[in-house]
Amino acid sequence: MEEEKKRELCREMMTQDPRLARTILTYFEEEDFQRISDHKTGGGVIGGKACGFVLVEKMMETLLGEYADRWERCPSWFVGTEIFCQVRDGKTVETFRGEFERILNYFNGAPYIVRSSSLMEDGYDNAFFGKYESVFCSNQGTEEERIREMLNAVSRVYDSVKNQEAVEYRKKWHRKDQEEQMGLLIQKAAGTQIGSLYFPAAAGMGCSYNPYKWMEHINPEAGMLRLVAGLGTRAVTRTPGDYPRLVGLDCAQGNLWGTTGEKHKYSQRQVDVIDLDARKICTKNLSELLDIFPKSYRRLLLDRDTDAEELLARRGDYRKIYFADCQGLVEDRTFIRMMKTLLKKLEENYRQPVDIEFAVNASEDGWKVTLVQCRPLRSGISDQVKIPKDKDGEFLFDVRRTSMRRSKEQKLDYIVWVDPQAYYDYPYKKKPDVGHVIGKINHYLEETEEKALLLAPGRIGTSSPELGVPVSYADISSFGAICEVAYGKAGYRPELSYGSHMFQNLVEADVYYGAINENSKTRIYRPEMLSACPEVTERLAGETAAELLRIVKVYDVRGHAVLYLDAADGRAVCRLAESKKEKEES
Repeated sequence: MEEEKKRELCREMMTQDPRLARTILTYFEEEDFQRISDHKTGGGVIGGKACGFVLVEKMMETLLGEYADRWERCPSWFVGTEIFCQVRDGKTVETFRGEFERILNYFNGAPYIVRSSSLMEDGYDNAFFGKYESVFCSNQGTEEERIREMLNAVSRVYDSVKNQEAVEYRKKWHRKDQEEQMGLLIQKAAGTQIGSLYFPAAAGMGCSYNPYKWMEHINPEAGMLRLVAGLGTRAVTRTPGDYPRLVGLDCAQGNLWGTTGEKHKYSQRQVDVIDLDARKICTKNLSELLDIFPKSYRRLLLDRDTDAEELLARRGDYRKIYFADCQGLVEDRTFIRMMKTLLKKLEENYRQPVDIEFAVNASEDGWKVTLVQCRPLRSGISDQVKIPKDKDGEFLFDVRRTSMRRSKEQKLDYIVWVDPQAYYDYPYKKKPDVGHVIGKINHYLEETEEKALLLAPGRIGTSSPELGVPVSYADISSFGAICEVAYGKAGYRPELSYGSHMFQNLVEADVYYGAINENSKTRIYRPEMLSACPEVTERLAGETAAELLRIVKVYDVRGHAVLYLDAADGRAVCRLAESKKEKEES
């Protein structure tokens, strides 16, 4: 096919972004464009997410031929942006019922997922991590029930362009709402039917560059994986009480936890599956699934808590204690080597770091990977940073190996501190109000573009207020730095959500996202230093209940607070030196 014809097809069906088009045209031939055309409904382009998906499949096929028996294509259908534009202009999704019936027939009764694929998604400039809907469909029941399920899913995804997080994200990156158009990527759900449930052995996400070192000897250039048993929903969202398996691809079996008991404690307890009888995605306790796991799943997913087994045996209770940590996958050298090679090849061709999402199907014949998404990640050049020496008395905190994006020196205007004891004492049902106050402060920061550091107890963004402050990305999108702070008296423990959508949004925005622990990683933490600074909570938060002003406090640190990030040393320091005014007064 002539190059000009390929460029024309790329513009008409895929993208007008010259950077993405360059990579597509390097690998695509006539049959690749024809494959898309044969599985496409509606005019317009297929959108950013769909482009990344077809490109990663093509590059896997072309660049990693030695792993041809270890991956399989994901059956998919594409809906062009033209249908979204017509719906936005007043037509209903029902108008296109015939087109969607054709798509439904293609999946032939298999569960599938309707995913957004807007023009702005998964591009070089902005990724829109988790901003738009993805809807799993069981594809069960009568023909009318199944088409109604699909049309409802399509409507939900289209409507998600109006959700608050998406609106805030577009505002942050100065993208106009009228520019947004949405295609759809409809993919067969990876997995196997086991009884009335449907799910893959494992799923996860991978980054070609690991921006945060959770262990001293990790090489960021080697990349990372975040693995879970079951559907990949738990790999990209923050899940209270559950822990995915984090894998540094240069030291795959390196583990944060020293004992079997710790590995068990910080493992996955719940698994997301599609319940075909209930016709919806649901969460099952791992204990409910152990008896139905086929041997192929057990080999890849499960480990045993031999310490607990020994304790039980002393009491005459002889049984095996299993937990899910994807140990079998982590120990599989072929899997680790393939994922590491794939991520590096993608990074070379995209000319910047990338992340992917994938699922792992398993049978007695072995495992195979299905790739479902690929997108470039924003990356910044690290600055040379020199942390002041002999200034310990001026350090608010000094921490190591608790998350790092890149080296930089950033002046701070405000520090927002959530009093951990006051938050703990606040009534449980009212705790979300604390997140709303942070959201008000975030709105002020958005309007002024001033820089602030947030210090909050426990986990940021959790849905369980007993674990930390429940905020959405829209509540923290304008903060320049965010720290999860340990407070043992109340049981608050940081748990940085590496690889989740919130994590990726903070990485993309070049926000420092770290932890202040009660261990050797924290050399200094003195929140009492803040009391010497002017408190300006009411000015930034607006009208707020007095009881909340005792929990959330904003300190004006303009002119004498600096955040130092040294990526090479894995060190973060916040210096709170005396201001010129304070020096004169003293």
